[in-house]
Amino acid sequence: MGRLIDFSKYVTERRINQNPSDLSSLLKQAVLLRSQRAVKREGIQITNIGKLKTLFEAGIADILIRRRHVDSDFFLCGNYISALLSSVVNETPKSWFVIDFITEGLETNNPRRIQEGANVCFLICTVFKERSELRAMRYEDYEKLGMGLYYQYYDQTGAEIGYHMSRQYRIMVTVTDECIRTI
Repeated sequence: MGRLIDFSKYVTERRINQNPSDLSSLLKQAVLLRSQRAVKREGIQITNIGKLKTLFEAGIADILIRRRHVDSDFFLCGNYISALLSSVVNETPKSWFVIDFITEGLETNNPRRIQEGANVCFLICTVFKERSELRAMRYEDYEKLGMGLYYQYYDQTGAEIGYHMSRQYRIMVTVTDECIRTI
């Protein structure tokens, strides 16, 4: 009988030590996650947030590869979105009104609040679409606002993920939507 090898520690250590935008490393990680997803589809058991994040990463990576979106910016966005989705399980945004984050970000000059506002827009566009019909805003408004806020976050901080999320926003919304529907 063969020996079981736990790759989860290897994958975690590789993520920490790799260049975050190295396409080869990101593609290897995506293929590994994709193969794990195919094996685990029968009986999904989520026992901690790390497994939930890995489930989202695997689903998003699978869809990106199938759609031939094989580029580091897509995989970086997929990793970011996986962390965002799994974090919502423990802590929901402190407000669903994006203007609250914009106002606080401008008053305190804190780009993190701008990022949180962009995250709320993304969540509304993917997971909580019914929230887009509340108040005077429409879905398209959240979409445009989310793209703009991610870019503003990038402009203020130079954080690469802000740039990629602003550029790939619509594609990542459809990929995330498909991932959630197929889990």
